[in-house]
Amino acid sequence: MKFIRKIIILFYLGGFLLIPVRAQDHHDRFRTIDVLKYRFEINLNDSTDVIRGNAMVEVLFKTEENKFHLDLKNRNDEGTGMVIEEVLEDGKIVHFEHNNDRIELSIPPVRKGDTRRYQINYHGIPADGLIISENKFGDRTFFGDNWPNRAHHWLPVVDHPSDKALVEFLVHAPGHYGVVSNGTKVEEVREEDRVTSKWKSPVPLPTKLMVIGVSPFAVQHLQSSSGVPVSTWVYPQNKEDGFYDYSIATRPLDFFESYIAPYPFSKLANVQSKTVYGGMENASCIFYRESTVTGNQAHETLFTHEIAHQWFGDAVSELNWHHVWISEGFATYLTDLYLEHEHGREVFVASMLDEKGQVLRFARRRLAPIVDTTLPVSVRLLNENTYEKAGWVLHMLRRDLGDELFQQCVRAFYHHYKYGNTLTQDFRQIVDSLSGRSYESFFRQWFYHSGHPVLSAHMEYNRKEIKLTINQHQEQHVFEFPLDIKIVCGNGKSTTETFHITASVQVFTIKTKKKPTEIILDPDTWLLFEHYESPD
Repeated sequence: MKFIRKIIILFYLGGFLLIPVRAQDHHDRFRTIDVLKYRFEINLNDSTDVIRGNAMVEVLFKTEENKFHLDLKNRNDEGTGMVIEEVLEDGKIVHFEHNNDRIELSIPPVRKGDTRRYQINYHGIPADGLIISENKFGDRTFFGDNWPNRAHHWLPVVDHPSDKALVEFLVHAPGHYGVVSNGTKVEEVREEDRVTSKWKSPVPLPTKLMVIGVSPFAVQHLQSSSGVPVSTWVYPQNKEDGFYDYSIATRPLDFFESYIAPYPFSKLANVQSKTVYGGMENASCIFYRESTVTGNQAHETLFTHEIAHQWFGDAVSELNWHHVWISEGFATYLTDLYLEHEHGREVFVASMLDEKGQVLRFARRRLAPIVDTTLPVSVRLLNENTYEKAGWVLHMLRRDLGDELFQQCVRAFYHHYKYGNTLTQDFRQIVDSLSGRSYESFFRQWFYHSGHPVLSAHMEYNRKEIKLTINQHQEQHVFEFPLDIKIVCGNGKSTTETFHITASVQVFTIKTKKKPTEIILDPDTWLLFEHYESPD
């Protein structure tokens, strides 16, 4: 996911997406039930914003139970929210209570291992989650936009990334619309002035990625080098520019298939939409903001970032919201790796330096770790720590492991948790296992401690010997890291040496025949650090 910071600031001021997620305290439900499959039948119309839904939820019970709950927004005083008409199990009425945005179902007793199906009939006007609005050309559109926990505004679900499930959408809409969704189009029927479109995902997804897009669309079909069906869905009024802009998607798709693994879904649709984010990585059905159609392919990094999410964020998902860096940090650094592959080292380094600047500026505003459990589960989790700093940590890990072993770790992590959920420590265990070393201290200091090294270097030269003093000036934590130092001599020749920094002050002695004229810290851009600026 990429987001627009100016828009996000407005969301903060308006209170949008800032309410903590009750589902974060999800441990009891996680131990109790596992949703195996959703089937959503959604009826849309042009005369009103009311949607009519029929949801089938297939549940596996992990313990003996006589009740459980799902998430669904209640109707409020403004008239938005959902009203449940009835809940059925095998055609029999199930007693329920719908309060505080939860459906509490009282059910006949079930045993551990039992699987039951529940049908929920409901209707209402979604205040969020399903964005019903007009696009920039004035046409009415419907776009799912669920991240982080907004699916329950229009769908009865377990609105938490830990409970992945299969999903089907059956959408009924006026006939002038096109419909796109996750997975594969199973069937589409147009009769008179209505369209019915059925989509099915053959692999489990978190609810944050379960969406539909209903709009006037112009569609172009492409294909990746490996044969993955790739499609472009843009507004008809800007289709020529849109087809050109969105055709760029095959290049990062090809790169990630070669660097990580084969594409994990049945198709890749790139969709011009009304998402509130710059891009939203819905599995196999990426939504991009309207302005990404420019006619000059101006958003290559955005497309690359969202496509990288298909592997990390979608196929491999965080088990807990506070480990969202697994989505965003991997997508950020994989985008950088694509830039290195496609455009060369100079472009790659420029991107890393830009991201470093973002990290340092954010640290001055808010000093916090990447895995920050003090934050409410809201859009505030999307910040420079979970994106750019986490990407930089992966960059430093690559430096320490080497290119080949780092790639092996990325591939192994992906394969082990594909279509599942994971936490930061799971990635560390993969790295430990493949490297034969413990990276516990590396992960602890970079993911769970706030801040970064703030360094100064002082050099004295006497009798063919350099006395080099390295100081760490940050107050919070003394970091341990390898530091490359380039020593430039008067004749223009230079050497680079690596020193292992473990203390706040360290002195090193370097033999050299020539008097040095300059020392450069981290000449090859491998360390996340800040140059110390004396208050004097």
